[in-house]
Amino acid sequence: MKIEQFEAPGLKVTRTFDPWNGAYWICWVPNKTQWFKDRRVMLKFIAWPPKTPTGDRLREWLDSFETDKPTRFIDRPEELSEEAKATGFGPECHLDESDPNYATKTVI
Repeated sequence: MKIEQFEAPGLKVTRTFDPWNGAYWICWVPNKTQWFKDRRVMLKFIAWPPKTPTGDRLREWLDSFETDKPTRFIDRPEELSEEAKATGFGPECHLDESDPNYATKTVI
């Protein structure tokens, strides 16, 4: 999990990215903290106007993550190696019908 922070007087934004959930932000303004998945909604919550030094720095900081798009686990191609195809999911998946354990199930 990768964590990045932006701090200014009266504002703290923490961006977290992990392969399962993607990117999300936790924003603190005086007396309020909120979790966001959508950048546009987050900027509305922060209510820091553009064309100010802090507003411009915040938007540049957010734009720096748009070019950085790591591969998520669910976006990876479903190509398995020959070894994984032959031995994956345990040996019970590779039994033939003549094996006495073919129709057995494990209950845990």
